[in-house]
This record gives sequence, C-alpha cells and structure tokens, in this order.
Amino acid sequence: MKTTSLTTKQRASLVCHGMMVVLFGFFGGMAWIMVLGEHLHLWPLPPIEANLPDTKELWRNAHTGPITNGIFAIAIAGISPLLALSKKSARALHISAIVMIWFNTIGYQVSPFTTNRGLNPTGGVIDSLCYFSFYIAVFGAFVTVIISLMGAYKTMKTPTV
Repeated sequence: MKTTSLTTKQRASLVCHGMMVVLFGFFGGMAWIMVLGEHLHLWPLPPIEANLPDTKELWRNAHTGPITNGIFAIAIAGISPLLALSKKSARALHISAIVMIWFNTIGYQVSPFTTNRGLNPTGGVIDSLCYFSFYIAVFGAFVTVIISLMGAYKTMKTPTV
C-alpha cells in the first residue's frame, strides 16, 4: 500500500481551523476577565460590562480549552510529514481533528451557561448541546490520536536507506 501524508491543503486547513478556535479561546478569555473583575477594561475605552454566569472555572476552560485544541490541530499539521498514512487515513485524520476541535470549542463556550457542566444530557437544550458536543469531540479525539499513532508507528518501522 502506498503511503502519503496530509496534503498541503489539508495541513493549511488544520492550521486555519486551529487558529479560528484559538480566536474563540481569546473571546472566552475576555468573558473570564469580565467574570473575575466584574468588567473588561480595555484602556483608553470605558469598561465593558456584561451579565455573565459567575462560573469562573468554566470561563477559564472556555479560554484555555479552545486554545489548547487549536494548538493540537496545528501540531497535527506540523507532524503530518512524519505519518505514513493511506489517502483514506489522511482524510479521516483531517476530518476527525476538525470535528474534535470545533465540537470541543462549542462545548467549552456553552458550558458556563449549563446547570451540570455538560456532564449529562439532562437539564435542557444548553446542557444537551454541551454534553453531545463534548461526546462527539471525544470520538474525534480518539480517531485523531489513533490514526496519528498508527501513522507514526508505520514510519518508525519503515526501513531507512
């Protein structure tokens, strides 16, 4: 079987999606500052106030979670030349990484508005959205890591000349 890596377009796509979720993490950070300090002060502008749920830990997660996921997607793009993949596996890796980062980002961004942190689908629409977003993201994460691991292992076992 002929092996390949992610195409340049797939790698650029992962970087683009990764940077977009990092941007969402920045917005989560602004909300976190608003909750911690009761407003966001961007000098010389007047303070910005918002009526947000006082869920400090979840706002911190809304900041750091998407940033971490975005960096992970960018790292996958960076290491992809080291992965011996079939075209089908490369496509699955590309899609699963994007699914993982976006559904995690959705979960992180809505979790401050939930009654149960998205730990189960009871409690209303927002709780269910959070729960299923994280559930789908976990599936994407497993697929991403398993394909990456298999690709790295194949490369490692390939004899060098």
